[in-house]
Amino acid sequence: MTPPTIKFLLVDDLEGNLLALEALLKRDGLELLKARSGFEALELLLVHDVSLALLDVQMAGMDGFELAELMRGTERTRRVPIIFVTAGAIDQQRHFRGYEAGAVDFIFKPIEPHILKSKAGIFFDLAMQREALRQNMEEARAANRAKDDFLAALSHELRTPLTPVLMGVAALQEDASLPADAREQLTMMRRNIELEARLIDDLLDVTRISHGKLTIEHVPVDIHDLLRHCHEIIRSDGPGKNVDIVFDVTAARHHVLGDPARLHQVFWNLLKNAFKFTAEGGTITVRTRNCADDHVTVSVADTGVGISAEAMPHIFSAFEQGDVAGKHRFGGLGLGLTISKAIVDAHHGTIQVASPGAGRGATFTVTLATADAPGQAAAQHTTPPPPVQALRLLVVEDHAPTRDALTRLLTRSGHRITAAGSRREGIAAYETGEYDVVISDLGLPDGSGLDLMRSLQAIRPVIGIALSGYGTEEDVRQAKEAGFHAHLTKPVKIEQLRHILAELPVPP
Repeated sequence: MTPPTIKFLLVDDLEGNLLALEALLKRDGLELLKARSGFEALELLLVHDVSLALLDVQMAGMDGFELAELMRGTERTRRVPIIFVTAGAIDQQRHFRGYEAGAVDFIFKPIEPHILKSKAGIFFDLAMQREALRQNMEEARAANRAKDDFLAALSHELRTPLTPVLMGVAALQEDASLPADAREQLTMMRRNIELEARLIDDLLDVTRISHGKLTIEHVPVDIHDLLRHCHEIIRSDGPGKNVDIVFDVTAARHHVLGDPARLHQVFWNLLKNAFKFTAEGGTITVRTRNCADDHVTVSVADTGVGISAEAMPHIFSAFEQGDVAGKHRFGGLGLGLTISKAIVDAHHGTIQVASPGAGRGATFTVTLATADAPGQAAAQHTTPPPPVQALRLLVVEDHAPTRDALTRLLTRSGHRITAAGSRREGIAAYETGEYDVVISDLGLPDGSGLDLMRSLQAIRPVIGIALSGYGTEEDVRQAKEAGFHAHLTKPVKIEQLRHILAELPVPP
């Protein structure tokens, strides 16, 4: 860390007094700015941040009190500590005026060196501490930015190879000739790929939470539907484990206004943890109740390993799994409850935990405000899938397996594909061909997909779909600003890409 330089301002209309003050105060790490009038002092204050101003009271033109009042009237200098230096006794009225003008102290001439050094030394030490704190905070912010950049890069590197695998599984699942057991294996593979993507999302969610950027939608959500879906996932993930899951969902009002994907994440985390920490032969009980007409509670109780009193205050902290011996054998990152609490807080709800102690199970309870259920007509209304139209697609992706998988599956959907592996190849193909849509990765070897889209839009307008392994809110915002119509985070689900293509405003 670079040692800071502290600055003091000395103001006196006599050169000899300035030289004397300078001789007494000179020390390593301190720069002394000298002014021979109030006007010179104001000029120095425009370009320097000072930690102390020593002002002579009696000066020609503008005295020390007037200079102090001007300093107090300016935002830049109003908090600068001021010590007045005066040659004679000051009556009570002038004392009052000095303190009213912003003085923290007075020093009388002839100056006692030890008094001046002692008082100035206090402000020097305070300024050094303040500057050291500022530098530490800047280093912490830089380290935090580096961590965020690392997580974003790690996310990209982990997500990218998942895309061709997920698409390959999707392609096989579309093969009607496959036997049932092969389909079951493909379903298992797909679930685990999507789980891997969920773990990567958890890492990024922690960053979003720390920056207050966790985004929440507000649409009608049926809590009971979410719980049933979570139950199906848990059961399919662990069919060999003998744990009884009991559903006692009797809340009459079980709709809320919230983000279905995020609330699904909360209940899936709670059920997954209960399933993970409950031994063979144990029981998990899921209950819903209306504690009041305008609130619904969801409780997930298990007979598992429980939580000790010592671990209870930290249970919602990141990378915690409670006071569990051999906790790493249970797997997971210890982020689920941290993220769940942030999501529930963002919905203005509460999440609480109770446990009689280690080995005696635990109960997590989520409380949310209820909302009216959507009308039956609205609930039953479904939008028919739009008809598939053959599109001319330019696919720009430097990861060859992903590029090949996209080309194969989109060709199977009836589209005409031109593939490119770099920004340069993409521009060359666009200049010589006509395309309805450009699908581009954002991380290309010779520039970004953002640069590519700006270049293509400058040639002629085109609809773009961005693919990215990052997926932060900033990535989405930048993609939209560059001219992309949509942004998909890897691993890309082919069904989602097909649906976007079918809904794009492309002339037939």
